[in-house]
Amino acid sequence: MMQKLYPTPGDFLRDNHTFLDEHEALCQLNLGNALANQSSPRSPSLLFGRYEQDGRPVLLFGSTLPWNLCLNAPSDTAPLSAQAAAELAVWLREEKLPIAGVTGREDLCQAFMGAYGREFTQRSAMDIMILTGLIEPPTVSGTVRPAKEEDLEAICQWVHAFYQEALHEKADSEGARQRNQERIQKGETLVLELPGGELASMAHTSRETERGIAISGVYTPPEHRGHGYCQATVGALCREQLARGKDYCTLFVDRRNPVSNRVYRKIGFRVLEDCSEYKLT
Repeated sequence: MMQKLYPTPGDFLRDNHTFLDEHEALCQLNLGNALANQSSPRSPSLLFGRYEQDGRPVLLFGSTLPWNLCLNAPSDTAPLSAQAAAELAVWLREEKLPIAGVTGREDLCQAFMGAYGREFTQRSAMDIMILTGLIEPPTVSGTVRPAKEEDLEAICQWVHAFYQEALHEKADSEGARQRNQERIQKGETLVLELPGGELASMAHTSRETERGIAISGVYTPPEHRGHGYCQATVGALCREQLARGKDYCTLFVDRRNPVSNRVYRKIGFRVLEDCSEYKLT
């Protein structure tokens, strides 16, 4: 097996175009990070590469600090891909190249962490889901609309609540506020407003690729759950993106939460692959 490093993320994208195009939804993290840094030169904090066997990729990797090292691999090369992940871990340690953690399919993460020889803490255990055709959700009271500037305070409160509930950590207050303000200005966030004017759910788009787009930031406060507001909001966002010409929408859902999984399945999502996130302790 041979390791190949790229001078720039742009070179990584060009050399692996066929694989990335075929597995665009699964590779969205590496693809998005590479697209955002196409012409930047390789450095200890910006590293893209692959392991190959007989010219065929068995593992793609990208590290863009402060974000995690991301791993992608074909599903039919599992033993070789895990071996490549372990070899990558050893090489990174030997070269003293920094990482924040590792994100990818569970078997790849386990092989990497086992060879890296340091302690990791699991931050999330997700399923990558994909929707190519919307199953219309039931009608609910209220209206799904683009978020406005006056919704920013409520959205920021929900972001903090989401971090506490899902990740058991605090959000960066100033950073979260700025990001959500930019999303509102770009029209990327939808909210569901009840007849009395109260907001009941939200979702926004992120990580746009050539053929697809990710849905994230999905949140419904506890007092409004169980009424179909989440389905209505996410469904509206997917309908909008498919109408724009996107082939699919993806989202990451906590695989330890079967309720969420069922909610999304009902409107047309299906599981593509698992994705775990581990932070270096």
